[in-house]
Amino acid sequence: MSTLVVVDRETFEVAKQKTRFETSYYVSNSVLDASCIKPLAEELTSAIRFHWGVESNNWIRDVTFDEDRIKTKAGNQAQIMALLRGLAIELIRKTSSKNFQAAIENSLILFLPWNQCLGK
Repeated sequence: MSTLVVVDRETFEVAKQKTRFETSYYVSNSVLDASCIKPLAEELTSAIRFHWGVESNNWIRDVTFDEDRIKTKAGNQAQIMALLRGLAIELIRKTSSKNFQAAIENSLILFLPWNQCLGK
């Protein structure tokens, strides 16, 4: 262990109108050199944000899409569905929506007439 990174984070939960403060600690094998502290700090910050982006996607898949409960039956069906859910996540992000569940429910309204035509 060469470097300890401390990140103080402030988050605001819209549903509860509550601000939360937390401190996270990260360990890195990167060696600090006085001449390159700023580039290293930027690299570590980027790595931490990337990590939390992946965690965010996993949370959305688990909570919003209920991915852990879904059972697939054939071959590569699970991989195809995972790709489609990933595509849906990215499309919703492009709309700058803050609430994935609401965005999905609002999108489903557009397909209701189509579903009714199919007898669903």
